[in-house]
Amino acid sequence: MQRERKKRNKRNTQKEKSQKRRTLPADAEAMTNTLKKYALSVLVFILNIPRSAVIKAGMLVVLIVFLISVYSMQDADDVSLKKIDRDLCKKTDIEEMEKCNPRQLMQFTGLDAAAFDSFLYYKSGEALSAEELIIIKADSPDDLDTAQDAVESRISSQITTYKDYAPDQAAMLNNAIVSRRGDYLFYCTAEKPEKYEEVFDNAV
Repeated sequence: MQRERKKRNKRNTQKEKSQKRRTLPADAEAMTNTLKKYALSVLVFILNIPRSAVIKAGMLVVLIVFLISVYSMQDADDVSLKKIDRDLCKKTDIEEMEKCNPRQLMQFTGLDAAAFDSFLYYKSGEALSAEELIIIKADSPDDLDTAQDAVESRISSQITTYKDYAPDQAAMLNNAIVSRRGDYLFYCTAEKPEKYEEVFDNAV
């Protein structure tokens, strides 16, 4: 009994960590705003400390680099999903999945393709596989919120579906990546979702 309880607690801990990883992008904007306020406070502090101009200049350079990195967290180049698709096909095994159409996007996620600038959806053709990738380019932050809510709901429902008869797929879903960059939403469930995310990040 004790061993079984320990295993259950370990699984719960792993699930909590995975959920934190998925939901972190939703708080990225708030975190970025906090960092900006902190940076402004640091700037005021630097300008008021009684030190030499050289030291102040050095600290200002560090602050500028920091601010650039903060802004880059949200910014993204205006890249077509056709280019991202070509990069994925060239640098990953994405073509082992099936490319889905607007009807399938609606069927599996409830999202209307017409509500977005463009989308890219790949899904495993195997019934017992939860592997899939979705990239959406939205016209507004509100549309991006709608897409993220649908993706999070999709992940939750899939975990419920797979947890009893395919626990390995449920574990993979718990490690799914959901991230936002500018007008783009990236979502991927795979054995190594990082390799797809890397191509996406390099593209935008």
